Amino acid sequence: MGFGMTMRGKRRSKSGLRGVTRLYAVQVMYKAGFEKKSLDKILAEAEQNPKTMISEEFSLDKIDLGFFTELMMQMKEHREEVDKLIKKNIAQNWSFDRLNRVMLALLRLGVCEIVYMNNIPANVSFSEYIEVAKAFFKKKEVGFVNGMLNAVYEQQKSA
Repeated sequence: MGFGMTMRGKRRSKSGLRGVTRLYAVQVMYKAGFEKKSLDKILAEAEQNPKTMISEEFSLDKIDLGFFTELMMQMKEHREEVDKLIKKNIAQNWSFDRLNRVMLALLRLGVCEIVYMNNIPANVSFSEYIEVAKAFFKKKEVGFVNGMLNAVYEQQKSA
C-alpha cells in the first residue's frame, strides 16, 4: 500500500491537519530507517523536497509544520528511550528486529507522542495512530498497534 492518504474535498481542521502530519511523519521515519540516514538528514531532505516524501498531493504547506517539527525533535531526543519501551512491550515470541519498518516507524512516533508530548491527550494520539495504521495494515496489525500503545500508556500512567 502506498503512503498517500487523500484528503480531497475535506476541510482540514487542526486535528485533520495533524492526522496528515502524522502520516507524513511515519513516512519520514520509515525513510530514515530504510536509508540508514540520520534523522537530521532525512528532515532536511523532506523540507527541501516534500513531495518526494508522500505524493504529489502533499507538501509541507499541507501539514502542521509546527507539530511535525515538535514531534520529530521529541523523536530525535528520545529515540533510545522510545525503542526501550517498544522492546519492553513486544510479545515474547516476537523481536524488535522483526518489526516491519513501517510498523516500527508508526510505533516509535506513537510511543513518543504519548510519552513525551503531554500537551496532546493520549486518547487523541491512540485514535490518530490507529487511523494511520489502518492506511498500511490489516485488522490484526492495527490491533497490535493499539495494544502496544495502550501498554506503554498504562505503564507511564502508573509510573
